[in-house]
Amino acid sequence: MAGITWRMELPEGWVVWEPGSPDVVALRAAAATTRRAGLSVTQAVGVLEKELEELRGTAVQAGLRVPDPRTGLVTASLRLSRWPRPEENGTVLDARRYLDQVKKVGPDAQRVYQHREVSLATVPAGQLVLTNEIWRRKWGMRSVVRLATTVFPEGTGSIFELEITSRYPELQPALMAETSLMAHGLTVTEEPA
Repeated sequence: MAGITWRMELPEGWVVWEPGSPDVVALRAAAATTRRAGLSVTQAVGVLEKELEELRGTAVQAGLRVPDPRTGLVTASLRLSRWPRPEENGTVLDARRYLDQVKKVGPDAQRVYQHREVSLATVPAGQLVLTNEIWRRKWGMRSVVRLATTVFPEGTGSIFELEITSRYPELQPALMAETSLMAHGLTVTEEPA
C-alpha cells in the first residue's frame, strides 16, 4: 500500500507512537510529570505494545489517553490500523456494505451489552461506520467501552480503523466526542502510481 499518506489530529491528553518502536522516554516526558506517573505510562505502553503484536502489518499508530500528567492514570487506549479494501465479485468494499456486514454478524454472544449501536456517518475523509459499545464478559464484572470508527477514504484503496477502548464506562461520552474529533481530523492522500 505504498503511496498512502495520512494524518490525524488528536485531542489534548493523548500521546501516540508508531507500533513496534515506542520512545518510552519521550512518551513519559509528554504524559507524566512525576516518577510514579511515568511508571504508570511505561507499563501501559508495554501492555498496548503486547496487544498490538498480532497487528504488526496493519497497525500504524498506537496511543494512550493520560488526562492528568500528575497521576499518569491511563484512561483509554487507541489503535489506528490500515489495510487494503477487499473485493468481492469485482466490487470493492464500501462503508454501506461494511455496515450491513457488521449488522449481519451481530453482537458477540460471550458479552453482555449495556449499549451497542452501529451507524453510518460522513467525515471529510469519506464515509465511516461507527461501532459504539459498552459491554462486559458474561462471567465478568468490569465494563469496557469500545468505539471503532472504520473510515473508507474517498479516492483510495485503503480502509482506516480507529479503535478506542477504555475500562471506564463513565468516560464514554467524552471518548465519543474525542473519537469524533479524531475521525473528522483524519486526512488521507493516495499518491498516483
